[in-house]
Amino acid sequence: MSSLPSAPPNRRRWARALLWTGVILAVVVGAGVAAQAYYGNLANTFSSSRVTRINRQLHTYQFRHRITILLMGSSLETSASNHDITAKNARNRTDTMMLVSIDPATHQVGVLSIPRDSRVDVPQVGLTKIAEASFFGGLPEAVQVVERSFHIPVDYYAYLSMFQFPRFINDMGGLSLCLAHSEVYQPSGGKLGINLPAGCHHLNGWQVLAYTRFRQTAEGDISRIQQQQRVLRVMARQLLRPAEIPQIPALVRDFASLVTTNLNLNQMLSLALFARHVNLSAVRFGTVPGHASTHYDPATHAPGSFWTYDPHLAALLIQNVLLGAPLTPAERASLKIAVLSGTSVLTPAQNLANQLKAAGYTVTDVGWANTHHLTVSTLINTTGDRWLDTVFTRLLGPTTVTFVPYHTTPWDLEITVGSDYRPATVQGS
Repeated sequence: MSSLPSAPPNRRRWARALLWTGVILAVVVGAGVAAQAYYGNLANTFSSSRVTRINRQLHTYQFRHRITILLMGSSLETSASNHDITAKNARNRTDTMMLVSIDPATHQVGVLSIPRDSRVDVPQVGLTKIAEASFFGGLPEAVQVVERSFHIPVDYYAYLSMFQFPRFINDMGGLSLCLAHSEVYQPSGGKLGINLPAGCHHLNGWQVLAYTRFRQTAEGDISRIQQQQRVLRVMARQLLRPAEIPQIPALVRDFASLVTTNLNLNQMLSLALFARHVNLSAVRFGTVPGHASTHYDPATHAPGSFWTYDPHLAALLIQNVLLGAPLTPAERASLKIAVLSGTSVLTPAQNLANQLKAAGYTVTDVGWANTHHLTVSTLINTTGDRWLDTVFTRLLGPTTVTFVPYHTTPWDLEITVGSDYRPATVQGS
């Protein structure tokens, strides 16, 4: 029997090369998939005994199995030392404070902003602005002050000097934002002047920084917080576009070089990959509510303007925004709601009030609004909890919502019933 002819040497070499190329590709692809599976699972890279220990001490909120990160940004003011204040780790006051709570099992995320002027007890200083904690005691003290003031365990922190923020935005290719109102402000001799007409713009890093720091409005710092939360949402949407996914590892490394943090590079990569599975429209946002007040400031030895926060409403925010848990019956009963009629008939407002009472809320008043020609119902929410907007708009239908975390009224929410209102089922939070 004659044997089959052997393949030419060149063909054999080509076949071996093709085989090895296939093996290498399989290994690389397999390693990439395995790495994404590993780093995409937060339980693999986030393990801290510290948060478990703090939970045992607090006995207040069920933060077990969650990851809590305190994001901080510097204020671009005078450093506590003679060091270069543009350095990433220069000790400074915190202009921005956001608590981010992540549930790895449910992919649920909550973001709670803490106004920089919140009046809290800073060790060796006294009752002063929470922004001073990092100035006098550094980042560890800022973390501890947040934990003690709000009874929240902080597992990790990330501090970004605002001098470094524009670079990161520029590395992202800038940011596209649409403004409902013109923003004009020109500080003398500074970089943070802003002159943007209403409309959509593609902004560079310094323009985005100016936007996040703009507070020349009636709401002042509260308006700025809302703009910071908006920038966070837009950044997340832009970074998670399919075309941007391959750039994430490089951006994570760049971010790591700009921040002072106790997160390692693998943990930051894990967070970035985890974010792909988060429904951004379901992220809960809130702002610690309160009111403006004037007190003697032991940090400046002079009267100062403060944000006196409402501890009761702050507790509801922690439950509903950070933990993503429905309000308990006692918490629903503690919410005070005024119901007004914006039409010529009081009956719909009375029916709504009865529904709210049956659902466990406290209705403080049922009466008439200043107008009897309201076509669309309105909601004024002073709780600081944006997620409650969704709860009550599901109840009311089309609604004009005003979110103002200034809490100076005897009610927490005011609902004015319009002529378009149709009864619905009251749902929990």
